[in-house]
Amino acid sequence: MLSSDKFFVKHLDLTTEDAHMLHQKYYKEYGLAIEGLTRHHKIDPLEFNYEVDDALPLNEILKPDPKLRKLLESLDTTKVKPWLLTNAYVSHGKRVVKLLGVEDLFEGITYCDYGQLPLVCKPSQEMYAKAEKEAGAPSTESCYFVGT
Repeated sequence: MLSSDKFFVKHLDLTTEDAHMLHQKYYKEYGLAIEGLTRHHKIDPLEFNYEVDDALPLNEILKPDPKLRKLLESLDTTKVKPWLLTNAYVSHGKRVVKLLGVEDLFEGITYCDYGQLPLVCKPSQEMYAKAEKEAGAPSTESCYFVGT
């Protein structure tokens, strides 16, 4: 069972099946399961982050990625500003790029601020506007989003 599903079971007293279904429902509706938990169950998103995202054994899963690093190093940073955008909380986003060995190749990070309600996350246009502002983008037309 996924750690996020375990969180649903533990904090909402659901069966494993119901937890998985509700998790998927919130993810599809809001783009982020924690958004549904905060809206409908008054769950503290920072507690979710601590118990779920920060508890993931990412060091067992993610390793430095030389191909990704080489690709990012090939960007002409006189013409583009590499910027991170994540639906995760800042601690998780920074941890991922550090484990991949590319944290020094980005000028900043826009993240879903779990300490600020209501949560602003992708796919909300507000999240993209937040990233553009934080990155200092002169206009939407000059931004490119590359996702995985």
